[in-house]
Amino acid sequence: MNITVTNYIETLCFWLVFTRWLAISFQLPLFDNDSIPVIVKILFNLVISYAFYPLVKANVIQDIHYFGQDNFWTLTVFYTVIGLVIGYLVKAIMNLFVAAGSIITQQIGFQAVSYFDPNFGTQVGPFEKIIQWTLLIIILTSGALFPMFRGVFHSFGTVQASNLGSLTESPEFFFHVFKGIFLSALLLASPLIFINMLIMAILGVVSRTVPQMNIIMVSFVINIGLGLLVFVTSSGEFFHVAFKLYTEKLGEWFQFIV
Repeated sequence: MNITVTNYIETLCFWLVFTRWLAISFQLPLFDNDSIPVIVKILFNLVISYAFYPLVKANVIQDIHYFGQDNFWTLTVFYTVIGLVIGYLVKAIMNLFVAAGSIITQQIGFQAVSYFDPNFGTQVGPFEKIIQWTLLIIILTSGALFPMFRGVFHSFGTVQASNLGSLTESPEFFFHVFKGIFLSALLLASPLIFINMLIMAILGVVSRTVPQMNIIMVSFVINIGLGLLVFVTSSGEFFHVAFKLYTEKLGEWFQFIV
């Protein structure tokens, strides 16, 4: 079977749309899981690219005319890099929940309870994955991904080869984003941090008044028991605040590039 390209510009235009979507979606928390076959990821991106192609075709064709039709690899690299940048920030926002879960795991005393994650090649604790997947389900069921699709759609018109838009204005925004992610992780874990500090202070007083007590063993039991109790009782507010932080950070990011 012979395949003949009748319209080179149209074919190249669709390829570039597909390339950007592929670079973005492969970094999303749902698609970075190894259990999802690669063919499913590619087919999903083909469908998304086909749906968005008529709406962004004019902007992509401007880039093709700017670089020239013969610069296939230059255009492919450009659209891939822009997609990686957009997807990385979305993934970094989601990672604030992983960071919060890691802090909670350490504060409760579950440092030894961890398993190997083949996706990242690192050790992760129980709270990291629980929080991440719970937030992911909340995000998918609430429709919070629609602003992300809208932001990616607008990025075809604002981040082009001839004009990188806000990405070249100032690095201060990125400093603000990563600082906000760090502070948000501390905010989510603050109840457990406060409880742990309070327990250590009380046990320090008890160790001075009752020196024959094994404070180390007692602290393990109290930390785990009280930590789990605090997390269970505050889990509703925790996920409410976490979802609000996600939508705010995602909105700031796409408002910046748009």
